[in-house]
Amino acid sequence: MAHPKLLTARDIMTPRGVVVPPEMSVFEAIPLLIKNNLTGCPVTTPEGELLGILSELDCMKVLASDAFYEDDYSTSDIIVSRYMNKDVISIEPEMGIFRIANIFFSQALRRIPVVEERVLVGQVTRSDVLKGVQLLRKSNVRRKDYGPFEWPTTTIST
Repeated sequence: MAHPKLLTARDIMTPRGVVVPPEMSVFEAIPLLIKNNLTGCPVTTPEGELLGILSELDCMKVLASDAFYEDDYSTSDIIVSRYMNKDVISIEPEMGIFRIANIFFSQALRRIPVVEERVLVGQVTRSDVLKGVQLLRKSNVRRKDYGPFEWPTTTIST
């Protein structure tokens, strides 16, 4: 019996979407997040190389800094590269949905960038994983149907 294709990041990801450059002002990035109803977005080079993630929380750090209280917001101190998270977990397009779910179980993340040869090709959100679960249920596929693979071993304590 042939095993069905395991859903991968490429199958469930949202295409690249909204990105911001590292030299953009945080005050220019905030309206992009609000307009697109995003809680964060990737920071990339013009070539698409992933440098970090700018989240709502990162933007709020500006409030806690002295930069927010400056009269001139054009200062180079209030740029995305200063406030973004550079310690980013990313995945490859061929990573399976079960491993992706395991990352969400073990990390406090809302999105995971999908990177191919250092270039951002998309993002997988928790919602994308849930949509993938729906696809699996509709096709009536069960875990055992995928054949041998390592099931994630995350323990969730209550």
